[in-house]
Amino acid sequence: MKNSGEGAPENNLEQLGIVFEKASIADLEAIQRLNQELCAKEHNEFDSTINPDYALSEPGVEYFKSRIESSDGCALIAKEGDEYVGYLIGGMAAPEDYRTIKSAAELENMYVKDSMRGKGIGGKLVQQFEDWCKEKGVEVIRVVASAENAAAIKFYEAHGAKPVSLTLEKKID
Repeated sequence: MKNSGEGAPENNLEQLGIVFEKASIADLEAIQRLNQELCAKEHNEFDSTINPDYALSEPGVEYFKSRIESSDGCALIAKEGDEYVGYLIGGMAAPEDYRTIKSAAELENMYVKDSMRGKGIGGKLVQQFEDWCKEKGVEVIRVVASAENAAAIKFYEAHGAKPVSLTLEKKID
């Protein structure tokens, strides 16, 4: 994903005291709290089937631990002083059998606190994930966003993502 030039320049983030790091297991609880905020927002605004407490469930804990500790996972954090202001979780993903892509990764979830948006934090997290993907030899990065989350879709498109497929669901009563 290529940045279209939107967002704050990297040196502004340094001036703001924003630090970006690879997450460690010590960051797990902070990532869980940020993911709860993300899932609550998604649940309330876009998809009521999203579990706001997923990050605290046993499968959620195992998922985040795996992404933090596994060489196939990428977990990044953004901090302002001691405060966690954003995170990104992604990892290697199996390419679809019917496509010619040999290696893929997925940006699985990312969140920047509302009060910190528009400062370039999300763009920097995406750039660091892209760098990780390049090191892994990834050809394509996949990202899924709620269909009604126009702001997220615009953000990812501004960073080079393009719509490729569309998933439709029908609730069975």
